[in-house]
Order: sequence, then structure tokens, then C-alpha cells
Amino acid sequence: MSLVMSLRSRGGSGSAARAGKVLTRFGATAGAMVRRLDRYDAITSELGIRPTWPTTASVLARHPDLLRRYAAQGVELALHGLVHGDHGGLDEAQQREAIARAADIFDRSGLQATGFRGPYLRYNAATLNVLRELGLRYHSSQAVVYPLCGEADGARQTAYALALELYSARDARRIAVTPRLRSGLVDIPVSIPDDEILIERLRLDEAAQTAQWLSVLEETYRRGDLFTVQLHPERITELAAALQATLVAARKRRPAVFIATLDEIASWWQRRSRATLRVLRTGDGRYRVRLDADPETTLLVRGLNVPRTAWSGQDATADVRDFEAEAPRVPIVGVSRRTPPEVLRFLDEEGLPHEVSDASASYGAYVDVSAEDWTEASVLDAVDRAPGPLVRVWRWPHGARSALAVTGDIDALTLFDFAIRSWETRSYASGRGHE
Repeated sequence: MSLVMSLRSRGGSGSAARAGKVLTRFGATAGAMVRRLDRYDAITSELGIRPTWPTTASVLARHPDLLRRYAAQGVELALHGLVHGDHGGLDEAQQREAIARAADIFDRSGLQATGFRGPYLRYNAATLNVLRELGLRYHSSQAVVYPLCGEADGARQTAYALALELYSARDARRIAVTPRLRSGLVDIPVSIPDDEILIERLRLDEAAQTAQWLSVLEETYRRGDLFTVQLHPERITELAAALQATLVAARKRRPAVFIATLDEIASWWQRRSRATLRVLRTGDGRYRVRLDADPETTLLVRGLNVPRTAWSGQDATADVRDFEAEAPRVPIVGVSRRTPPEVLRFLDEEGLPHEVSDASASYGAYVDVSAEDWTEASVLDAVDRAPGPLVRVWRWPHGARSALAVTGDIDALTLFDFAIRSWETRSYASGRGHE
């Protein structure tokens, strides 16, 4: 991290503490980090999980053979900038040059990156434009924050607040924490508290670290959301127990948790976006339902007497994709006329067929909100509480209840890599590029 960014995000005392820890995590050679990478890889491999490690291209250029070895073992390496600099402060031309050069380094190393994560989880509209131009599949830099399990004291709370400000974190309690397809680019959120917050800002012990991530797992599973774990390999020694406990718990869940790399999640979200769910009135309270989608797509039904398999709560997975059923109400979401158009677009994203009508009693679920007070969470709560009947294209494949990705940025592998970052970022910001 550059000195300016460190002071901005941690303050003076936090930056000094960070400098001391760097000496314990990195060495003159990559040996110390290789041991950490191997431990990280072993924890995930034991459970059949492959992580995504966004990697700074300048680090890849210095250690191509080492990083290719992990890629050959199924680890996904994503773009993490040309150098470890703040993309939120760069214009479109600067980012086009930097990200294109980063992608070229990946190509020359025999690696094809399909996604990008901004250093410090920072980006701007120009970042997204450039990623689309370069044909990348996904972007994973937007932080979403979940509630802490306990209260932080004054100094720790201040450090935590600085991180939330730096990341421009969104409140997970108000939104659907899922990928979003925006003009061809899949936006995948990142969950916090992450490793840096747990270890260096909140300074939690092992039990508290584990409890925090298990709490996020529980909440994302309950809501059917995506838990994108962020754990830099340099901190695997401190967080190995928390990571392992979280992944073991996720593997035990039934219905299952869809655990995948960021590229696999982005690819799934693109395929899901092509699904078409039609509900037609056939007369006398009967409805024809037809889903055209990839085979792994999950079709949920509520309150309909059709071939189905119990799933979660009042919802079941349909065993057929084309059926006719009798129902006392239309098995879609009714939406009041005063509800803003943004809600209709959100329902589309959520796989919920809908129509505008003020006849609330005619539908299996009903949404009536104003432009001033609606949130994604409140809309989904109304749908979840509704008795049905209802049909829905669910978020995750093969009947999974929620999703999880294990990610961790590789910013440096040696003390030299770490020490040179400030020079690299200053050099690029001054317009000299990565010399």
C-alpha cells in the first residue's frame, strides 16, 4: 500500500503497526509467501474448492513461474491492476492504458484473466467502461458490509469506519447481495468485514474471527445471497481456522451452497440472464408456466400442485419446466401503479414475473412501495412473506440456496514487491507509467 493510501485508510498509528507486520509476512525471497499460498491452497483443496486470487500484474511479471503453478492447479488469477494503485483516482485514458498493459502481462505469462478487482476495492465509472472495452467478464470491487457480531471500542471503531469510507461500502441489510449484469459486465460484490478489518482494524481473536464469518455465512444463506470471502494470502496464518470453519459449515448446508470461483459465478450469472419464464392465463383459474433456460437453472414454485421437490420454507423446486396448474391467484408478483419503474427492473433481475395492477388480492405476491421509501430488501421481504402461488427463476444453479466465493488479492510476494509499490504507484500517477 502506498504511504498516502495507508495514512488515508488507517491513520498514523495503524500505518506504523501495518509496517511492522509486513516484515513478518514477507521475506527477501518468495519462500515465506509460498508457504502461505500453499496453506491457503491446501485448506480450500481439501474441501474441493478453488479460490480466486486477483493478482497485480507487476507482481506476476516478477514471479510468472510461481504463479503459473497455482493456476495449473485450478486457482483463478484475476487482474488486480498493473500496479497496486487507486483506480478511483484515474481517468479513462489512464485506466485504459494500465489495465490493457496488465492484461498483456497476463497473456504473455500464459494466463487469460476474465475479471478485475480494483486495489483497495476502489474504482469509478471509467474503470467499468474500460473493462467492457477490453472484453472482461466481471468486476469485483464493490464492498458490501454486514453487521458486526459485537461492539468495537473507540479506536477500533474509528479504524473500522475509515475502511468503510475508503471502500464506499454498501449496507447489506438494504440490498440484494448478488451479482448484477450491467451492459455486459457482471458486477460481483465483496463481503466485509474482510481479513484486513478482522485482523488489523478490529484486532479480533480466532474465536471472534470465526464467529464473524460464520455470522455472514448464516445471513447470506438465510437470504440466498452471495458471500464473497476476502482473505489476502499474506494473512492466512492468522485466519486459517476461520476460513476452514466457514468452508466446512458451508459444505454441510442443505440445500447446498454454490461454491465457485468468481469467473464461474460470472459465467453462471450470464447464462441465468438468458432464462425466460412465461406465465399465461389459460382460463378458469388455470395457468401455463414455461421456463426456457440452461439445464442447471432452478425453478422455484410456491403453492402449486405440480411435480416438485421440497427445498426451503414454503418454496419447492419444480421437477418439470413446462406445466399447467390451477391456482386461486395469478402465480406472479402484482405491482401497484405507484411503485417506481426501478422496482420492476429489480424484479426482473430477481427472476420474478410481474405485472402492474392495483388489484392486490389477485396475485400470489404483491409489492406496493413509493419511490421515496423502497429498498431491495423490503421488496424481497414482501415477496418472501407472500403465501403464493408463485413461480420464480432462482439465483443459483442446481437448487443451491446461496453462493460463496473464496478470494484473496496477491499484492506482493517479497519485501521488494511490497517496498516498490509506493514508487510504482507514484510513477504511474505522475504520468510516467510503469517503467
